[in-house]
Order: sequence, then C-alpha cells, then structure tokens
Amino acid sequence: MIKTHKKSQRGFTFIEVLIAITIFVIAAVIAVDLTRGSVRATIDLKEVTTATWLLKKTITELESKVESEGFDKACIKKIEGKFDAPNEKYTWITNCHQIDFKLSQTAAALLGDKADADLKAADKENQIQKMVLNISSDYISNSMREIHAEVHWLQGKKTKRMVDVTTHVARYDQPLKIPSLGP
Repeated sequence: MIKTHKKSQRGFTFIEVLIAITIFVIAAVIAVDLTRGSVRATIDLKEVTTATWLLKKTITELESKVESEGFDKACIKKIEGKFDAPNEKYTWITNCHQIDFKLSQTAAALLGDKADADLKAADKENQIQKMVLNISSDYISNSMREIHAEVHWLQGKKTKRMVDVTTHVARYDQPLKIPSLGP
C-alpha cells in the first residue's frame, strides 16, 4: 500500500488576505470620514451656539437701553460693531425703527360699502371714529419700536453665516395727543 501524505491546509490564501485588507481599509476610511464629519458638526454647533448667545446679549442690552433711556436716545436706525476677544470673529448689526400703525385706513377698508351707504347720516359719527382711530394709530406708533439684531461670522474661510432676531418694545408712558373737537 502506498501512503500519500496530504499537506494540511493551514493559514489563508493570498486572495483571502487581500479581501480582508480591503474590507478593513474601507471600514477605516468610513470611520475616519464619520469622525471628520462629527468634528465639523461640533465646530459648527459651537459657532452657532456662541453666535446665538452673543445675539441674545446684544438684543437684551438694546432692549434695556431703550427701556432706561427712551426711544429718542437709544433707538438708533442702524449700528454696527465687532465683539471683543475671544469673540472677535463675530460682528453685529442692530436696527431700531418706529412701527407705523394705520388703524384708520384699515378700518375704512373694512367698513367699505357700509360707510358709503349711510354717508350723510353717519358723517359726524364717521369723523369721530376716524379721529379716535387716528389718535390710537399715532399713540401706538409713538409707543412701539421694532428692534432687529444680527450676528455675522465666517465659517471656515468663505462661508458667511448669520443668526438674527426681531422683537418689539412698547413704552406706554408716551404722551397722548388729543386734538380739540371744535364747535
């Protein structure tokens, strides 16, 4: 009887090793890319959070200034500036302006045909309503301001980013101007 010796197959073939290395490299590239994306997202989140905090600080300071100094001194149409270190990459812009309420025009548009039908009978009443609406419009316009603030920064080297907020401030200590009704 002839004995043949079979070689035992231990280890991996070259193809198996190449496939394993390829799978490992693909997994490593994906892991590095996910990590890079996560780091980028964390940096973006930090910048937006900082900008939001700076925006809140800016709008709060302006609201406080309007409350303490009044509209005439504190409500300036447009102001721009840059934040101090460590936030020097951020800039800010604030706008403050009067809101024009036109209640009499709105009411006239709502009344429309009804006002035309009884024009002579309701002429005196319409004049009084118009006067009341005009006084109310003027008072609300003089008592309200719209404040808008923006914080800008560059993300990376080219991408411009911004967060903004708009709020309204009311001061009902403004004088009420009532014209005389006449004879």
